[in-house]
Amino acid sequence: MTTKKKLSFEKSIERLEAIVSKLEDGETSLDDSIRLFQEGRALSKECAAQLAAVEKKARLLLEGEDGRLEERPLDTGAIDESGNE
Repeated sequence: MTTKKKLSFEKSIERLEAIVSKLEDGETSLDDSIRLFQEGRALSKECAAQLAAVEKKARLLLEGEDGRLEERPLDTGAIDESGNE
């Protein structure tokens, strides 16, 4: 499988897991191992870029003390599993 077609983040992670599994089993030829490694690096870079883009978008607009909306980073530690702050 090549990374020319952009995969969703979830599909990219699944493919990375499959690549790691193949490389760890020790049954892959050197040429195939190199090809898989290169594919894994490309997928890893794409996942990192997708995460960075999501992080940039993951900001909340909150009302400040003066009543105006201000942008703040999302504090995931302040939200419990049910989504309540």
